[in-house]
Amino acid sequence: MDPELDGRQGFPSINPESRKVVSENCQGRMGNEPQQNPAHRDEECSLSPYSNDEYEVGWICALPIEMAAAKGMMDEQHGDPQTPPQQADQNTYLLGRIGKFRVVVACLPKDEIGASPAAAVARDLLHSFSNIRVGLLVGIGAGIPDYENDEIRDIRLGDVVIGSDKENGGVVLYDFGKRLADGSFKNMYTLDRPPRSLRTAISKLEAEHQMCENKIPQYVSRMLEKYPYMRKKGYTYPGASADQLFRAEYRCVSGRSCAKCDPAERVDRQPDRPDSHPVIHYGVIATGSTVVNHAPTREEIRRKHRAICVETEAAGLMNHFPCVVIRGISHYGDSHKNDQWQAYAAATAAACAKELLEYVQPRALEQERTEKDILGQSK
Repeated sequence: MDPELDGRQGFPSINPESRKVVSENCQGRMGNEPQQNPAHRDEECSLSPYSNDEYEVGWICALPIEMAAAKGMMDEQHGDPQTPPQQADQNTYLLGRIGKFRVVVACLPKDEIGASPAAAVARDLLHSFSNIRVGLLVGIGAGIPDYENDEIRDIRLGDVVIGSDKENGGVVLYDFGKRLADGSFKNMYTLDRPPRSLRTAISKLEAEHQMCENKIPQYVSRMLEKYPYMRKKGYTYPGASADQLFRAEYRCVSGRSCAKCDPAERVDRQPDRPDSHPVIHYGVIATGSTVVNHAPTREEIRRKHRAICVETEAAGLMNHFPCVVIRGISHYGDSHKNDQWQAYAAATAAACAKELLEYVQPRALEQERTEKDILGQSK
């Protein structure tokens, strides 16, 4: 490993020829030149100084607020791809570095959500960046708290759920299967586990947080310092008073604000947390074709699948884009859902993904198959 290639210790070595500057505005950046402010690098450099094949991690999000949060977590921004996407590739990419790895971020088209659009985005990303080895699906989701069983799940808005489970790998498809003669429902589609390099990183992340707090508040604060305008767009903590969980059988009576909802119907979540720091939870994420805004349906999903989160994109990725799913909790999947927590939950999910990448070992990542490897085996 030669630190002179990049001026940063510990960054994976690359072919010096591939670091050829491709834009006049980017000249003078290599070797031991003083580092530019990464927050403004993309404004000065039209093309990435790295080839498409030098990007190793794919990051997919569904909403613009999630893509903005991903950009806010970058340590460097690299500009546009050196090799333009193929004509059939309709994605728009955000390239940069997070920690030790070069990352490609892609977002679903505006107003499209669900498994099929996510699968299309992932497919095109892998074709244009064929050395991608692992993926992250990062964004917001619905939390499923459980205060009635022995193993209490104290999930609150702004917390983060990482899909991880020894039985099913962490993600289950809850609405694809068949209804049996006895009325029960049998799932007919299984989803792959995340790549081994990411699962070992998750183990290390969880172990570290037995001894010290996670870095989510630190990374969100750093993002807001770099981009203060994001405070006006809702990326700050909305406050504990805005986090209200109502009993599953009680429906919202006052629209988006819950101002007229009966306070007596709120779930008593004592004791209160000592601070507002988001908590990372590990468990089953249920994915399906519809957004869940119905508490009885949410509870049915929890009972059947032991799920602690619900979302809509993962089914399109898990078997074709080896990834881990990370969701910031923006609502509780009930009729009281509103958008107040979306931007902050997107930020906490992105910060969690950034911290997870710190525990991914470059050598372990090198052992994962790339799109080139998969296509080569199929010939």
